[in-house]
Amino acid sequence: MELNGRADVHMHTNVSDGTASVQVVLDQIAHAGKLDVIAITDHDRLEASLWAYQHKANYPFDIIPGVEVTSTDGHVLGLWVTEPIRKGMTLAETVSAIHAQGGLAILAHPFEATIAPHTLARYFSQPEGLMSIGIDAVEVFNAGAITRGCNWVARRVFNRVNIPQVGNSDAHTPDCIGTGYTCFNGKTAADLRESIAHGWTRAEGKRWPVITYLKLMHTAIQWNRSIYLETNTPSTHPTLT
Repeated sequence: MELNGRADVHMHTNVSDGTASVQVVLDQIAHAGKLDVIAITDHDRLEASLWAYQHKANYPFDIIPGVEVTSTDGHVLGLWVTEPIRKGMTLAETVSAIHAQGGLAILAHPFEATIAPHTLARYFSQPEGLMSIGIDAVEVFNAGAITRGCNWVARRVFNRVNIPQVGNSDAHTPDCIGTGYTCFNGKTAADLRESIAHGWTRAEGKRWPVITYLKLMHTAIQWNRSIYLETNTPSTHPTLT
């Protein structure tokens, strides 16, 4: 099987905790010319992703609408999702909500200890449990992962079960887009979906440069502050431009 396509379906804009607007992100991808399929997956917000999807005809790569949903058991990438999904549900409930929209549910960075540490032992000892609740694929390479060795552990654990594997950049800055990616059979979003369904995928990539983490510290502080304020004041979302 020739895995000649490249997809990166985990990246962020300034609608959540990324640094760049959706237009800058898309222009960067077009300029680099290395990806065939992308999805913008901001945290629990769809504005930028839907804008990108509505304008996909203007770009030389395929675009999937998506979101990164915060569940009680980690983060889940919902692909082919166009309606909001409530955060704070269990993993099983989140997967069901994604499937209800006809989407695919991908468990993001499963062994990243800074996200949902209470799940690490369960995912390690019972990876087949993810299949029983309908997870469609697992992200075994995340270029921005903070916990050293978590990608290596993910590969080792999920090689034990028959579940499709993907790689992504989790880019929060335009220059990191494509540092992690999924090789698949074909070139289109439909081809990627078929490849995930059949397990015709391979996770590849390299870690972000160290300087990127330092640059993102200020953005992370601002994002966490905005999440706190959302619980106390009316929501004011970042603009798309």
